[in-house]
Amino acid sequence: MTTALPRLSSWFGRAAVLALSVGILSGSLPLLGNVQEAEAAPQSCTGKYQTPNKAPRLGSLPGFKPGGKYQWRTLGDTRRTYSFDNPRKALSGLELPSDEVLDKIVADPKKYPNASPEHAWAYWKQNQSSGAKPYAGTFNEYVNSYYVNGEANSRGGNAYEQEVAQYFKLGGKNWYCQYSMAEEMPELFQELVDELGEDNVKKDRRFDAIKTTGRDKIIYEFKSGTKQIDGKQLLVDKALAKRGYKVVYVLGEPPSNAVQARLRAHGVSWYQHRAVPDAKFTPDPRYTRQDPAFSGRACPPAATLASAKAAGCGSSRGAANDFARNSGRTKEEAQRRQAAARQAPGAPYRMRGPGGIDFTTMELRYVTEPVKGKGMDYGFKARMNDDEDANPSWGGGAKIDLSSDAMFTWLALHPNRFWVNLNPDQPDQVTDDKLAKTDAGRVLLEADLEMKHDLARVMVPDNPVGNRLWDSFQHVNGAPCWKTYRYYIEPAPAQVREEDGKLYILDAPMDVKAAKIDFSEGNKCEQPEAVQEHNFRQIQQIAIPEVEKLVNTAPQYSELRSVYTSRIAAEWIKQRDAVKPGEFHKIIGSDDATAWPSRTKWDRDKLYADYMKSFREGDFHFKRTYPQDGSVLEFSFFLGGVDFSKQPKKNISKDRFQAENPEMPDTVNAAVKSTTAYGDTDTAFLGGNNTGKVSGGTDPTPTPTPTPTPSDPGDPTPTHPPSTPAPSPSTPGTGNGSGGQTPPAHTPDGGLADTGSDTPVGLIAGIAAALAAAGAALVWWKRRRTTADG
Repeated sequence: MTTALPRLSSWFGRAAVLALSVGILSGSLPLLGNVQEAEAAPQSCTGKYQTPNKAPRLGSLPGFKPGGKYQWRTLGDTRRTYSFDNPRKALSGLELPSDEVLDKIVADPKKYPNASPEHAWAYWKQNQSSGAKPYAGTFNEYVNSYYVNGEANSRGGNAYEQEVAQYFKLGGKNWYCQYSMAEEMPELFQELVDELGEDNVKKDRRFDAIKTTGRDKIIYEFKSGTKQIDGKQLLVDKALAKRGYKVVYVLGEPPSNAVQARLRAHGVSWYQHRAVPDAKFTPDPRYTRQDPAFSGRACPPAATLASAKAAGCGSSRGAANDFARNSGRTKEEAQRRQAAARQAPGAPYRMRGPGGIDFTTMELRYVTEPVKGKGMDYGFKARMNDDEDANPSWGGGAKIDLSSDAMFTWLALHPNRFWVNLNPDQPDQVTDDKLAKTDAGRVLLEADLEMKHDLARVMVPDNPVGNRLWDSFQHVNGAPCWKTYRYYIEPAPAQVREEDGKLYILDAPMDVKAAKIDFSEGNKCEQPEAVQEHNFRQIQQIAIPEVEKLVNTAPQYSELRSVYTSRIAAEWIKQRDAVKPGEFHKIIGSDDATAWPSRTKWDRDKLYADYMKSFREGDFHFKRTYPQDGSVLEFSFFLGGVDFSKQPKKNISKDRFQAENPEMPDTVNAAVKSTTAYGDTDTAFLGGNNTGKVSGGTDPTPTPTPTPTPSDPGDPTPTHPPSTPAPSPSTPGTGNGSGGQTPPAHTPDGGLADTGSDTPVGLIAGIAAALAAAGAALVWWKRRRTTADG
């Protein structure tokens, strides 16, 4: 992993030491200060890392394991952690002091104790006064992106080296760690200098671990992160591979496709050992960031994290919170933070940062029962972004806030407030007044309208799907049409696993459905009934599946997916609380969500006006000619709606859970400490705890001795959306103002659908509170008669 200056760079240097030794024996003793220390023997891995003093079995080592799923990755590695001191992390919430205090700080960090506020302020003043381009963002950005990382990079990398050596038991007389090729193999080193050039070979190639004797000669490079693979080092390793060495890079995180291609091109193998980094520090209530998300406490939505901390309203900590808050609120901020991370000390060792998580895909997928005094663990699943340096992701803070606020909204409000309704005939019943003050209400209405636009976009005959759809329509004496339907989103059967006070949300897909409905506006379809039914079936079979894909995967519905998984978690928490009151007992059924108001300014009347504009004018206009008594017809159309009234879930069996998700429990546990890649997928988990019980403490594990840093860094159609009973752990409202407004007719008013399981389980049986959305939708056409000549 590391490159260092050699103590003696050649055989001639060794000869000089020998001559000096003879002089010492034959003459007077020279001054010790003028003597260069004689070269020590190479350090064994047993001596450096206290590994067993015997050679490991070859078949257990990276690069030599038998074929199978875990030939190139350690089974159960996320159950292991490697600890290192990172005291600067205690300053994650630090801000600049008053001008009077800051003026007294000298721009020389060496004058202050490491990890003290003064030390961080001195770093900042040094940065701002340097001739190089100073950091353009805020001080707190600088602290978390540069100052904290600068300490964690090298210390974490060194601790990872020790973890790998100890796990694989690299010991005995033939295994050496931090082995200098320039010192121990001077002839080979000079040979490579002559072959590759001094610029490529540099002054040394120091191996993290090496076995130099026997039939199998092995070189291991240990890297906790894969962000910066040294190209010149790869040239040396390629030359060594050609000379018969087995060169394997042992990596602490999944390599990107680009990294894999580089390693493969140089004849280098790679192996994943994803032990979890555990940065040890002692939290300081004055300076350590305590996040409001999932704490259940009332925090002003516009408050900075520093003011929220001062108000005592934040208590959560974990990898999810760290990554979300450090991701940047804008693209520009994310790029600024990423540049600082690349420039931080020890950057070649850095692991995936906030920019490496696609926050548009981040969804709540794990919660534990919120027990008083112990709090609640939570875990998010998200896709990884391998283009972190060039295109870092951003917006994680808004995403974790939305998930948290939505969960508490579902916990607090009475179930009969959970409805939205976009209907051209009901402008006064868009949504419940209390729900309208939350982001959950905003997201549902916006998703409803967005789906209308997307369905129209798919159906327009200017794309392959739209063309296929219109070519499949039937018509008799006029343009093809069909009866009016409302289209709405509802949950598809979700897969969950509930066990030992934990809920794993394995899959939470949504369907796009349709229900017949009549409107006072719009023209009526005059085609025969059979033609109308045929045309509608074509929409169901051709257009709706395309929109369904968008709802479940497209970025424009990411907030809807976040709100939905938060609702699943909230309903499970309600069920558990009904059996045994927990930490959120006072919130559940309180009908008061004022502590979690909408963070995004929005107006339901304006949204309804946008809906009506789309309804009356259409999103897309196109002309198609059909024979009808010598007339030409012009069409405008749109579609839409959201309905979470049914939430079918199935608690899968323990055997199936373990067979299909064997690594999930370990992954979510590890994710509280650090972002953890999930199995062989392109996703990762990020976790946290709402009481801050994550990591840290007063007795951090000693940090391994640092090694030098390199120089370069088709369901039946219902007549209206189905309703279900509303059993609830909380008392439902009466519709008189104390428990919510009366939803529109045919709006589902609570309850969860049958799970499809023969055996009732705690998660399913009796859970109440549904989200209902009676959004109106329509495909309608406007006819303009012209002559046959146009």
